[in-house]
Amino acid sequence: MMYDALSAIDVGRFTSLPLRRRVIDYGDRAIVTVHKPIDKGNLSERVYSIIRTALMDGQYQPGDRLRISTLAEEFGVSITPVREAIFRLVSDHALDMKAATSIYVPELTVSQLREIQLIRHLLEGEAAGMAAQRITKPELEKLEAIQEAFQKAVPVDYKQAALLNREFHFGLISAARMPVVSKTLENMWVIMGPLLSRFHAEVPKRELASAKHKHFEVLEGLRTRDSDKAKHAMQADIAWGELMIEWLEKKENLAEA
Repeated sequence: MMYDALSAIDVGRFTSLPLRRRVIDYGDRAIVTVHKPIDKGNLSERVYSIIRTALMDGQYQPGDRLRISTLAEEFGVSITPVREAIFRLVSDHALDMKAATSIYVPELTVSQLREIQLIRHLLEGEAAGMAAQRITKPELEKLEAIQEAFQKAVPVDYKQAALLNREFHFGLISAARMPVVSKTLENMWVIMGPLLSRFHAEVPKRELASAKHKHFEVLEGLRTRDSDKAKHAMQADIAWGELMIEWLEKKENLAEA
């Protein structure tokens, strides 16, 4: 069931176009989305990009069902480009297709999450080390501002905190100037974004807002052009994600009990 909404998260990218606001009712909760009708061009590519961003930003939760007809209405396009985009996301392992019309956000298992974290540990660590040599002053200042905003958001708005956390990591990866690594890591974030958002909603806020957060050590490594410091700090930050794995294990155990 869908309702008009007064406010929503904007994942559209075409600011010159009018907004379409919808609330998608999932029974015990509702997803509020704002998508802008997509202008002509490569419609499938644009739909694909917007849904990927929404997944990374945690606007969908693990287990959510996506309906092609509903998305087509939100975007103001026909079903065909939405279907093409959905099929690409399924091939990326970002969505699960259980039947022709049954598309779901994956429920990651502990083993899948461990694999993603291993890839991130290796590649984001290397990216941080390279960024220490290649980052520009404006890029560093932007990362510092993002981290400051993240610290303020954690106690009051976990969704905003999750978005800022991703911005920090992606800003760092971009500064490394490693496009193949960047694309690989982006795919990892698309897959784990929904779970990460849920985790941020439940993890103790003191852990995220601590002045000892590893992002500060990463920033220090970047300021001093110390590749080893930046690399090891980023790997330590990702290793902190073991808390997320333990949290997911508890959920799996409860589900099996």
